[in-house]
Amino acid sequence: MTKGIVILNLLILSLLISNAQDTTKVLFIGNSITYYNNMPETFENIANSLGKTVDITMYAPGGTGIVNHVADPNVYNLFRQTGWDYFVLQPGSNESPGYSYAPQVTMGRIDTLLDSLYKYNPCTKVLFYQIPYGVLGNTASDVVSYNNSMDLILANNKYWADSIKSFFAPVGEAFRTSWNNNQDDMLWISYSNVHPNEKGSYIAACVFYASIFQEQSFGTNIINSLSQSAADSCQLLADSIVLNNLSEWRINTYNQITDFNFIINNYTLSFENLSQNADSFLWDFGDAYTSTEINPQHTYTDANNYVVSLTSYKHACPQTVIKNITITSVDNSNNKPNISLFPNPGNGEIKLNLYNTTDVFNIKIYNQLGELIYLKNEINRNNNFITINIDKFKNGIYYINLFSDTKIRNFKYIKY
Repeated sequence: MTKGIVILNLLILSLLISNAQDTTKVLFIGNSITYYNNMPETFENIANSLGKTVDITMYAPGGTGIVNHVADPNVYNLFRQTGWDYFVLQPGSNESPGYSYAPQVTMGRIDTLLDSLYKYNPCTKVLFYQIPYGVLGNTASDVVSYNNSMDLILANNKYWADSIKSFFAPVGEAFRTSWNNNQDDMLWISYSNVHPNEKGSYIAACVFYASIFQEQSFGTNIINSLSQSAADSCQLLADSIVLNNLSEWRINTYNQITDFNFIINNYTLSFENLSQNADSFLWDFGDAYTSTEINPQHTYTDANNYVVSLTSYKHACPQTVIKNITITSVDNSNNKPNISLFPNPGNGEIKLNLYNTTDVFNIKIYNQLGELIYLKNEINRNNNFITINIDKFKNGIYYINLFSDTKIRNFKYIKY
């Protein structure tokens, strides 16, 4: 494949990805706290009014919690649908402060749910709905009791977000700020009721907009049945709570970031991986060699311009950065080890040439997801060759890591 075709394919792929992301798909899983007053729909309308294109799906059976969702086939059927950009998970009213189950127990159930979600939607961003709980009354003791419960809910949402390297929408903190400032301004249907009234649900929708897009909800023309002044007040409250305290809610804290630096020493490059919040890595050095090391070194055999890419993976979600590197000098010494792979592409056996070296080699083979699928140590050679049978490999791209105590060679291999 020529460099021109590669660049064209990258441009086409970029356009396809851009088009696929024009609509932000959000899945809400919760209970009546989520669905009261059509809160997710209000969030969708606010986002669309501010220039986004958002499509929400909600599954929220009344009276349920994560303990119910983890055993509900309907939830897993939704996970099997692909294309979710965000997944909002609302813990139950007593799960949130840890009254019904210890937060560690709920965390185990969250892990089970996310294992399924990431299998079909590895790039989905997960956030929790920090619920506003409820108030018993407006006496001094009622306010203390309410704030004690909210302290527990805040701590548990931080714990869950930190555990899965994600974030939460601080709806409860917006309610708490409003209630502590003015106990006459009710945001729930009534005392001793965890369900938000219409104003409360509107605040929640604004909090979700600011949390997901990190932009102000202020200025939307969606006000539902509220007066303009009341809607403006809700928007300003939500924006202030979210945008002035992003790290508190772990917003952007665990974003996947892919980047690298390099140092050129003649024909050898030392790479520094600057990526954050990734599980594994795949380097492509632009000369048919690859590596899964974090900070590899690579020696080029020809002076040329190379397109080097680093792909990081988080939950098998790939993110790639590409840089152009120019090599102006190479080592042309005759006693340099000649290590090569053939045939490539191939479909039967892989042969590795090992001329001019007496090293004992080990070999690892990875699939496109960076998963190790083959490992053999201290390989026996037939003359100057290592032969690997690949009949049972599926067709596709593989990354072969050949290494000894003194040498490392990496290859990209295509099986057809």
